[in-house]
Amino acid sequence: MTTPQSRAAPTKAPGRRFRDLATLLPILGVLLLATPIVSIFTQSGQIFGLPSPIFYIFGIWAGLIVLAFALARRANRANR
Repeated sequence: MTTPQSRAAPTKAPGRRFRDLATLLPILGVLLLATPIVSIFTQSGQIFGLPSPIFYIFGIWAGLIVLAFALARRANRANR
């Protein structure tokens, strides 16, 4: 009688989805920030005396930080 092969226990490591999201995050940041950097010098709109693209750049930057934090937290939870 043959013994059934033991199946490998599923790991709790983040899967392909997390790796894809982690790869996509910097690419998304580059795409969102490429145009406003050039437009700082071409647009005349101002908010509180600063060019409006400055607020866009820092808003995108803060959003990317929040997304990276959430992704890292979810990956950490999946590893437990």
